[in-house]
Amino acid sequence: MEQRPGGRSARVRDAVRQATLAELAEHGYGGLTVENVAIRSGVHKTTVYRRWGNVEGLIADALELAREEPWPMPDTGSFQEDLREIVRLVQSGFADPVAGPVSAAFVTAA
Repeated sequence: MEQRPGGRSARVRDAVRQATLAELAEHGYGGLTVENVAIRSGVHKTTVYRRWGNVEGLIADALELAREEPWPMPDTGSFQEDLREIVRLVQSGFADPVAGPVSAAFVTAA
């Protein structure tokens, strides 16, 4: 199916992606269902099944949002310190009350 940058298709995709992230944050990977994503997004579940197929399809599409997020690359002047700083960033991401459960769900899904 060809996708247009705007219009109903883009609105549906955005609503489903946001609902997927919200459901992951609240219920984790084990509690994610197509039915709950459909309810939360306001999209009929047959549309979700037809376009995303299953929970794994929803997660894969939601991961596309993470690709668009900027990832700060530290430059401390020391390779070892740069690695430590990256570890700190990852730890703080998993500790974040909103982003943490979503990140954990993505790792679990992988």
